[in-house]
Amino acid sequence: MTLVPGTVRTEDDQQVGELEIIGLSVSKGYLNRPEKTAAAFTEEHGMRGYRTGDLGIIAEDGLIFYRGRTDFQIKLNGYRIELEEVDHYLNQAPMIHQAVAVPKYNAEHKVQQMLAYVVPEQGEEGGLALTKKIRAHLQQVMMPYMIPQRFIYKAALPLTPNGKVAVKALISEVNA
Repeated sequence: MTLVPGTVRTEDDQQVGELEIIGLSVSKGYLNRPEKTAAAFTEEHGMRGYRTGDLGIIAEDGLIFYRGRTDFQIKLNGYRIELEEVDHYLNQAPMIHQAVAVPKYNAEHKVQQMLAYVVPEQGEEGGLALTKKIRAHLQQVMMPYMIPQRFIYKAALPLTPNGKVAVKALISEVNA
């Protein structure tokens, strides 16, 4: 197992990077999915490699420590959840103008809770009544384990220079 080039250093000077599994028994790829295979599988030193999408640290003694995901997939209470799918359902709710789901991590860097930053539609007041309306709507369109546990109401969400929601900034804010 190796770290993919492009790793970053943490405050305690450890390298964090995407974990890649390399070896003779690594799969040849995804069945009938050439574009997905090209994105996840590599050839390293004559052997197949698989980019896991998991971030980690390989300690000096060889132990591997998990540090999250490179994409916006989380694991919460045993379920794998695509945050972008949650975002889709949140943004389809008639009482929501704009929303984004973000993970809150515990001290072991495991997802402890999923939160949603929400800009209510004009005329909607944030608070318990709106939270109940949002939950009732989401229960009709998505699995219960995908519904955020907490809602944070804002007048506007922060944006990147490209005009997209600054999801990483919100993740940092929630986990400060």
